[in-house]
Amino acid sequence: MTDVGTTHEDLERFLAEHHLVGAGLRREGRAVPRTGNTAAHWSWEGIRRGLMRSGEIVTVGPNGMTGMRSVVGIEAKNFPIWMNAQILMPGERTQAHRNLRSETRLVWEAPPEAIFVCEYEAYPMERGDVVISPAWTFHDHWNKGATPAFWIDGYDNGYNPNVNINERMPDAQPYEEITKPMGYGQKTLALVRPIAKLPPFPLPPMRYRWTDTQAALEAMREAGKTDPYDGILIMLASPVDGGPTLPTIAWQAQMFSAGQKTLAHRHNSTTFYFAFEGEGAVTIEGERLQWHKGDIFAVPAWKWHSHENNDNTDSILFSIDDWPAMRKLGFYMKEEAKGF
Repeated sequence: MTDVGTTHEDLERFLAEHHLVGAGLRREGRAVPRTGNTAAHWSWEGIRRGLMRSGEIVTVGPNGMTGMRSVVGIEAKNFPIWMNAQILMPGERTQAHRNLRSETRLVWEAPPEAIFVCEYEAYPMERGDVVISPAWTFHDHWNKGATPAFWIDGYDNGYNPNVNINERMPDAQPYEEITKPMGYGQKTLALVRPIAKLPPFPLPPMRYRWTDTQAALEAMREAGKTDPYDGILIMLASPVDGGPTLPTIAWQAQMFSAGQKTLAHRHNSTTFYFAFEGEGAVTIEGERLQWHKGDIFAVPAWKWHSHENNDNTDSILFSIDDWPAMRKLGFYMKEEAKGF
């Protein structure tokens, strides 16, 4: 097993060996991107070890080396959307800002005191929660706990690649003041809400609790609602119109029962996956990709693919998919193989 080392150069080398690059570190010339249908796959082992060392030697915050301490796959930025992983060490807080891309986050591991702050409201970091910071909403992250916080980011950079305006807080304040009560967004954007006069911009932040996601998956199972191509698949719906999570991407969760194999299908949208529970495999155009808990991987657009749970328990994948953008542009297509 390769040693992470102690210097920035050591960390850059380690990340390159795992086909990763890190924020605040040198990226050019570290590794050649892989090719092939299964090239976009990064193991949690490499991600976690890289993040832990990064947490020790890459500074973050208003006067740090980087605004956020993350690692991302070298091949990820070949796609219009992608996932990366981020760490925030005990006592740290990132500088608040807003920009013209959607920043979405799936909590992987965090102490109970850690929070996301978005539009002056605190959102707890609870495992499996997805928190949405839509474009042009102020946001920062604060780990008030005693252990590191890890989460998975999902971005839609490819839909605004040249005009990603980045703005700090007024009067150069480093952080947001938390002025809204806990749960404000949940309580005012559910079935009971203020009367809206115009479609909002920016869209409101939202927290999708894992307990609700898990309950929906189990309810689908009990009702026998299993898709032959995607297992039990649900979408985290927008509280504004009930449609996809955001205009550009949908957050989704899907569950496969032990030993389940799906039929193949393809679509011209891109899907990035995070392996939340269990292990399994995806076969893309005949190439098999074996994934384990914590891995990040992608299925490129318009590639035949099928899923398999080769574990003896349920496996659960979270994903982001840009089918909402493709549909709005009038380009979305999907084909499904027929069963025998």
